[in-house]
Amino acid sequence: MTYKPTVLNIATGIFLIGIFIFTVINYKTLSADEGWGVIAMFGLIAVGLVAGLADLILQRFIKDRKALNLIGIIITIGLAIAILKGK
Repeated sequence: MTYKPTVLNIATGIFLIGIFIFTVINYKTLSADEGWGVIAMFGLIAVGLVAGLADLILQRFIKDRKALNLIGIIITIGLAIAILKGK
């Protein structure tokens, strides 16, 4: 199987890079009050890693690129809504 970028793994990469940058910039604030903000960032990183793993599994079983990207878009939108609604 050759690796080909999909909507879901590009979104996952952007998400993980964004989490890293946000954590580095706001580390002092996140580590205040016993560091629960840093722990929350690890939780968000876990969400990103699960999305990346889901993409690998989907690439393994779904050969149609359009169907794969459509499923990736649905998962990406669902995760974005879940994360933004949690604010």
